[in-house]
Amino acid sequence: MMEKTFLALSLCFAFVYAIPAFEGVTSWSSIGSLVPGITYLEAIGPDGVGDATYHVPQYMSIQAPRGLPGNATVYRNKSPPLFYIHNNQLWHFHNESTILPVHVHNSTLTSKLPLQVVVGDRDPKLAKRTLVRGGNWRWQGTMLRYEQGDNSTPLFYSCQDTNGLLGLFLFLEPAPTPVGCSPFTMHSFNRVQYRS
Repeated sequence: MMEKTFLALSLCFAFVYAIPAFEGVTSWSSIGSLVPGITYLEAIGPDGVGDATYHVPQYMSIQAPRGLPGNATVYRNKSPPLFYIHNNQLWHFHNESTILPVHVHNSTLTSKLPLQVVVGDRDPKLAKRTLVRGGNWRWQGTMLRYEQGDNSTPLFYSCQDTNGLLGLFLFLEPAPTPVGCSPFTMHSFNRVQYRS
């Protein structure tokens, strides 16, 4: 009987010892310990998008079932998606096995209209034609910026796309706010900063 008890305890110890862990991580209480800088992105601006008067937070979200690629948008999301920047690329962290890049697309293939922000690649053939290459994402304090060459913008727009859904757009060069669009900036007020 004692041998069986000892064997059972040994197996339990071996099982617990075999649970994977990452060096330096002592707790699973925060995803920020695994992905430095992970955050949700809050929209702040006039005209009801993250309106400071009532401050009903609105967040960058995705027009697709959770974990799937889709157009970026902004709305009141009780469980906003998480994002982080790595090597000047903005990423959407869905879970440990699904991390999607955030791209900027010229969905109209013209130079005067705003560029659309898309999470993941819904249609690889279309993405190849419309993807805007050479852009960088970065933080300026709490504010998210998109840069390409000499052009840089912290200003985003919530506009209806060709399907009538609200999408997230930006201009690389200064332009008047398009009719029916709401301008705003994106901020992270809870971004975890790590210093080595």
